Amino acid sequence: MVLDDIAKGLAGIKGVVGVSIVDFGSGMMMASVSNDPAFDLEIASAGCVDIIRAKLKIQRRLHADDVLHDIQINLYKQYHLICPCTNKDNVFVYMVIDRARGNLSICRRSLFNAEKLVDF
Repeated sequence: MVLDDIAKGLAGIKGVVGVSIVDFGSGMMMASVSNDPAFDLEIASAGCVDIIRAKLKIQRRLHADDVLHDIQINLYKQYHLICPCTNKDNVFVYMVIDRARGNLSICRRSLFNAEKLVDF
């Protein structure tokens, strides 16, 4: 499946502010869809690169024998979901949800299904 199609599909879920698919090795967005022109998805995605890198660095220092599944950040008005792709190293899917309009459970399930499709 094409990365743009995955991003468009996720962005079509009720309450989703934006979606990006990011290579955290380079920090580059490979696909993105924003439903809110006021939300800078590029800056937010770049910030998620730092979050993922920091978490992986901590795991290495702890010699943790586990794999990062996802990161959820709860704001008062939004949820931010970061999910590394299981089929592609150094790539994650990032989703921003409006808490007042979106359903966290539906978005998480959809995100986890979609990240498995990222394979190029």
